[in-house]
Amino acid sequence: MMTQEVLPAECEMPIQTAPLPLSHELLWGIEWIRLWASNVYRGVGVPRGNGEPVIVVPGFLGSYGGLYELRDWLARIGYGVFDPGFERNIDCPDTLLERLERRVAGVYADGGQPVRLIGHSLGGSLARAAASRMAPGMVEQVITLGSPLHHVRAHPLVAGLARLLEDTAPSRHGPHAGHDHGETCACDLADALALPFPADVRRTAVFTRQDGVVDWRTCIEGDAAVDVEVDGTHVGLVVNARAYEVIARALAA
Repeated sequence: MMTQEVLPAECEMPIQTAPLPLSHELLWGIEWIRLWASNVYRGVGVPRGNGEPVIVVPGFLGSYGGLYELRDWLARIGYGVFDPGFERNIDCPDTLLERLERRVAGVYADGGQPVRLIGHSLGGSLARAAASRMAPGMVEQVITLGSPLHHVRAHPLVAGLARLLEDTAPSRHGPHAGHDHGETCACDLADALALPFPADVRRTAVFTRQDGVVDWRTCIEGDAAVDVEVDGTHVGLVVNARAYEVIARALAA
């Protein structure tokens, strides 16, 4: 498979483009229908929580409010659900990472329990990065859903949207690490993803080989005990009944 690297501005994460089956993402609605009709969404036959705090992180251009099914389901099966410290994943990744870390620290301080993080797409990348940088004991677990874990290979449209955001959205930041901190700056995120993952933090990487947005090969850790494959779309991972089953069992493990 031939890929073309999109040359980043200074201190941005490089994105390689790949000819992924983007049209397959139109089928995500089928996953949504199947979820609402499933026993797992009704909480039947899945292990339940006991109020443990879970922070849910949306993917690129997604919103916390848009994750209604996942948030509602987690609450119904017994978890305390919290926002990531921002509503929409449309800002500078470094800024979002800082907000997520502050949110984790706040939830941990308020409840005295380590936090579980569940992130979709770029939200999972932020979750993994935060867990790598947080003080020991603050994060209990990270569950990623179709998230680039080390580097990014994505459909050209995704790379194009990231570049368009940089060009059209005025920067709300001052100089950063010796350069203008733009909307897609990701110095801290890239550095954090390169760190060794804490051995005491449980992790699960859910992926689909039918992913039409992100190359699934970048969404796995290469560990059979961590990587879990499901059938479906990239967008539909947040409403995928099989993914919900994996999440429930991973949280309760």
